Amino acid sequence: MVQVYSRVMADWWNGVELWVAGLAFPLQFALVVVFIGPLCVGVAWMIDRTVDHASTWFGPAAGDEEPLGGEDAVEEADAGAKDEDRTGDLVDSVTS
Repeated sequence: MVQVYSRVMADWWNGVELWVAGLAFPLQFALVVVFIGPLCVGVAWMIDRTVDHASTWFGPAAGDEEPLGGEDAVEEADAGAKDEDRTGDLVDSVTS
């Protein structure tokens, strides 16, 4: 039964490929934009949601380190902003 189903699907898909290949390029482009584009966006959204839920389920334990870009990174970015101000002062004093 599985072989019959896979053979029917393969024949159908080959027919679709031949039909699309026989169309003019603007029609092929329109098919991709209208059907394949939203389908890919939907699949990507579904994968994103699945990974998000899985990462929540298998998330870090209470004693684990902060992930990259966590609260420590925000604190470092704030400290870096203070250093940038000081760097600007030093450049101004050298060029004056």
